[in-house]
Amino acid sequence: MYVLASKWARSMMAWPLGIAISREAPESIIRVRSEYENSFLITVGDVVTMNVIKYWKVPNLAFMDLKTRRTIGMGMEVTGFDKVINIVNKPATLSVDIINTVRGAIMDALSGSRILIQVDGEEDLLAIPAVLLAPRGSLVLYGLYTGYLIAIPVIDEYKLAMFKLFSMMKSSDA
Repeated sequence: MYVLASKWARSMMAWPLGIAISREAPESIIRVRSEYENSFLITVGDVVTMNVIKYWKVPNLAFMDLKTRRTIGMGMEVTGFDKVINIVNKPATLSVDIINTVRGAIMDALSGSRILIQVDGEEDLLAIPAVLLAPRGSLVLYGLYTGYLIAIPVIDEYKLAMFKLFSMMKSSDA
């Protein structure tokens, strides 16, 4: 298991690691859609995923915990996915099993299935393996708690940034 142990590493997740778009939906989604219409699309978070579905399309792969800000239930039915995978991910952690699940889900999605990974726990850090494992030219979208939509085009520079963040995580036997 890998843990975001240091305060500095944790604070890195509060900063946009991609292109920050300050507009609310639908404007933010329309802006991204116009540039990445045909990209392999991954969404992280409930609000982002639901806005993408509403204003664009069902993502190829989505990560949701069916909560916003970890406390408020979404209270909505999520449809349009071919397969739902349920996982447990403890806060501030990524396990080898979780990373392998993300890898398998990306492979299924590249084969044409729409995959929803429903997370019991924290889904935010799943953006890291999503960027690292997605093919170049993909797009990862997530929402920052400050209200920004963050777009990460999967290119070498962002893969390197995510690898550096992942390398700051400490290995734990827990």
